[in-house]
Amino acid sequence: STHLFMTTYAISHDTATGEVRTGRVSAFSTKRGFVTVRLDDALDIDAVVRRWDDNEDLIKYGPRTLVHGLLDELVDRYFETVESLDDEIEKIEDILFDEDAKAARAVSQQTFKLRRSLVEVRRAILPMREVVNTIMRRVTGDDHAPELVPYYEDLYDHVLRAAEWTESLRDMITSIFETNMSLSDTRMNMIMK
Repeated sequence: STHLFMTTYAISHDTATGEVRTGRVSAFSTKRGFVTVRLDDALDIDAVVRRWDDNEDLIKYGPRTLVHGLLDELVDRYFETVESLDDEIEKIEDILFDEDAKAARAVSQQTFKLRRSLVEVRRAILPMREVVNTIMRRVTGDDHAPELVPYYEDLYDHVLRAAEWTESLRDMITSIFETNMSLSDTRMNMIMK
């Protein structure tokens, strides 16, 4: 093929506001060039360039290596974001069984916010599985760059792990939500008695 085009998402979690920030990243690669198109600064392009510089032994394989470096940076940010959300969920678990009614309200609010954040994160991570899989086949297939196969396989494995982690967090937040509702009902029944 003469060129490769992809669109994916950069994500990050702002712990101060609790918001997940998402930005679209498009890129196209030819035999001799690589261009990224970003409409915002959600992707730290300097970090991508540093990644390319740190892997100078791979650069000899051309723009296909640059595609890998970009995807690798995005997937590492996915892990950071999911880990940050995991930490937030742990904080909620710490106050879940407090007897205080204020704590129950805080759990409800934080749970709702985290559920929304996880929806955003899943929208970015789940399609990335197909993006990486397709690019891996295109870049390393037909003996284009067999040397890059282990790098793309490793990247694909990371995407799958990030997606699985996101799914487990979704299950945890659902469980917290249901437990909090049950505890609220119990507290209400005690008050009524």
